Amino acid sequence: MPPLSLHHEGEFFPEIGNIEVDTILRIHGYKKPSEVRVAIRETAKKMIAVSIPLFEPTVYYRQFRVQTLDGSRLELDGGGVSLHNPEFSNALSACAEIMVFLLTLGDKPDTMSTTLQQSDHLLEALFLESASWLAIETATRSFVTALRRQSKKRSCRITSRLAPGYGDWSLTDQQGIFRLFQGWDIKIRLTDGDCMQPKMSRSGLYGIRPL
Repeated sequence: MPPLSLHHEGEFFPEIGNIEVDTILRIHGYKKPSEVRVAIRETAKKMIAVSIPLFEPTVYYRQFRVQTLDGSRLELDGGGVSLHNPEFSNALSACAEIMVFLLTLGDKPDTMSTTLQQSDHLLEALFLESASWLAIETATRSFVTALRRQSKKRSCRITSRLAPGYGDWSLTDQQGIFRLFQGWDIKIRLTDGDCMQPKMSRSGLYGIRPL
């Protein structure tokens, strides 16, 4: 399969490959997955098989030039939004551009999780959630790989991901991230508490600076 490329803005559709049973079990504290009871291992295996068809991974992204980086305040050219994070001054130093993104697996994992919990299949719901977060990690890596490849061609490199709700960046700035996608048909919404729905979603930005 040819490598996926990015444009200035658009949608990116990462593939979710195989999720390992042993990885799921280690997440839940089983240091020796091969010694886990057969019933638990088979449940984890079953939920991986159930979960993968539910995932509809989509990344919405927009690349902006940095208009102003003044201490903790970041303004993007054409974005009409100010973002505030004490980490910006160091993390985004020398960055001329910013890539902002929203990622979701869609609402099917949430729906399945609710169904499982309501029918008291709590272990299945737990393994489904773990598989979903592993899928989000995989989708993020796929997007970052494409962004890093594109940046390298331009003699640039990218920073680590920054996201509202992590470190000192207030979760309320999630509203600013979403305003950058105003008018887009995105399958993610914000709750009153600035959390994302579907639950299996992620947001953030990467700085892009010269090598």
